[in-house]
Amino acid sequence: MSGSQQQQTKFDEMYYAICNETGGIHGLLDSLFSFMYRRTDFFYECEPGDKMGFPPGKAEIIVNQAFKYYQDMHYKNRQPPKDIKEFEEKLKVYQEKMKQQKEVQEKMQAEKQKQLEEQKLKKQEEQKKLQQSDYDKKQQQQEQKDKKDIQEQQQQGQKEEKKDDIQQIQEEKDETEIVKEMVRQSNFNTYNGGKTDKYSWTQSISDVTVEVILPKKVKSKQLKVDLENQQVRIEIDSKMYIQGSYYMPIKTDDSLWSLEDGNKLILTLEKAQENIWKTVLKGDQEIDTKKVENTKPIDSFDGETQGAIRKLMYDQKRKQMGLPTSEQEAQLEMMKKAWDAEGSPFKGQPFDPSKLNFDQSQFQQ
Repeated sequence: MSGSQQQQTKFDEMYYAICNETGGIHGLLDSLFSFMYRRTDFFYECEPGDKMGFPPGKAEIIVNQAFKYYQDMHYKNRQPPKDIKEFEEKLKVYQEKMKQQKEVQEKMQAEKQKQLEEQKLKKQEEQKKLQQSDYDKKQQQQEQKDKKDIQEQQQQGQKEEKKDDIQQIQEEKDETEIVKEMVRQSNFNTYNGGKTDKYSWTQSISDVTVEVILPKKVKSKQLKVDLENQQVRIEIDSKMYIQGSYYMPIKTDDSLWSLEDGNKLILTLEKAQENIWKTVLKGDQEIDTKKVENTKPIDSFDGETQGAIRKLMYDQKRKQMGLPTSEQEAQLEMMKKAWDAEGSPFKGQPFDPSKLNFDQSQFQQ
């Protein structure tokens, strides 16, 4: 834990200045822990798999270890009392007490960590069962509906004459060609997206917008649009027009559709997770995601995060210009105040950083 003598005393002047500014040891400790609370993940209790923070109780152990290290050093280096035996007994009692405290803390930390892991596993199992149950139910309903649709189509086909079948096929072929041409001529913005035979689409990192070209002008009551979590179904006059599975799941509560100009169906799909889609429906033509813009605007973050990002950008720019960062400027200003403070050996003299024990290169302007 200890470093060289030079490393241990490197920040003494700064600590003296902080003590003077804050009123002593209590102010110094309050300033230190305030910094760790505001600017670090020291007090964040992480869960298994987290990449920041410490396991429950670990931060307190770190503080106690540092305290004990220098308290032991104090006992070892101070002038021994006249009664050596009494001193050794007190030291032994103290060391045993510290050992017991450490064991209790480690045991509490292990128990709490175990509880967190058990709770997380239990929650994951419950979510998995719930998702599987919902999926099985929807799958069964879908299979029943598909089976019913097939039966109805077969019965309808048996009633129609061959001539009508040929005419219907020709009409559908003509409608398909018309839709393809309308998609090609559409001015819909396909930024980060693309076009298929029936629709054009665009996306951001959080949502997808789709323009579906319909073969004829219709009213909303002629349409049936089901935006489910993993698939979409679009019917015109009870006839299936588009059916397929999304590239990734969506948030059904935040997704919607609207009809424009009678023959343009606009789907606004909110992604369940922020990511980039290669296509809207599985099996359709995919785009090259390497060419997709997937950044997120700064103003979409909360105020605190925006402030942190802008501070990092400011400090980076200052470094590139060879100037001190905002923290370095604050340290320099603190040094100047400590230089002329009461009790300072430099009081009344012009500020000269070369007389202080710190890296001057980072403060050169």
